[in-house]
Amino acid sequence: MQLIADSGSTKTAWALIERGIVKTRVNTTGLNPYFHTSESVEATLIAELVPYIVPDHVREIHFYGSGCSTENNNAMIADALRTFFRKADPRIHHDILGAGRALFGKKEGIAGILGTGSNSCYYDGENCFSKVDSLGYLFGDEGAGSYLGKKLIGKYLTKQLPEDVRDAFDKKYKFTLEDILNSLYNRPYPNRFLASFSEFLAPNQHHPFIHQLVKESFLAFFNAQIKQYKHYKTLTVGFVGSIAYNYREILLETAQEERIRVGTILSAPIEGLIRFHAGL
Repeated sequence: MQLIADSGSTKTAWALIERGIVKTRVNTTGLNPYFHTSESVEATLIAELVPYIVPDHVREIHFYGSGCSTENNNAMIADALRTFFRKADPRIHHDILGAGRALFGKKEGIAGILGTGSNSCYYDGENCFSKVDSLGYLFGDEGAGSYLGKKLIGKYLTKQLPEDVRDAFDKKYKFTLEDILNSLYNRPYPNRFLASFSEFLAPNQHHPFIHQLVKESFLAFFNAQIKQYKHYKTLTVGFVGSIAYNYREILLETAQEERIRVGTILSAPIEGLIRFHAGL
């Protein structure tokens, strides 16, 4: 059996497949190695994955993960998986390769990720070639959930939100300044905290202020990422991620204005990865 995983900073989707048929699906906590230790990865696997499958039945593992871009990070994930799946040799891939395979199969295109974080690559039908390094929520992640949250919180704290938006925000969250600063600087996973504000933005995305905030964030992503590829005007650009999917109308509007041709938009790449590895 094959075990396929798509892991972001917030959630990991697992699919156990046999001869192209999905036998089991499991969702666990995201396993970005930049926010985990080997101990916390193993603890997550013990509590959230292993009870739902039989490890010895797994012969092949493909793990596509956010943050899986260095030898040390990949080794940490692989070693944790080997602890439980002794009959499989885990293959650890960057999540951007997973996006390329899910979106285009064996065809050419530009793949973009817009979830908790953001990234992109040129995919030649087999391999991904990154043009821009992903710098994370502090210096990059344009267009991602963490970026949207950072822009919203910045406007909130500097009293630049329209009155009706501020009132709605206060009614939903009732945060103090100390609450926000503690979540950003003293608690784990500040990127997830920032991205969580999409729960407020998405239902209100047709408000002119929020619409413009999201649109400017997508424009920043296009400028920082997509426009760095030489043939971005002629290649199809596909997207995976909750932000791309939930704000797809604004994404398409922004792309059209920038003369960027958008193809498939997936909420998550796991279905495409199942098809790819099943040879469908």
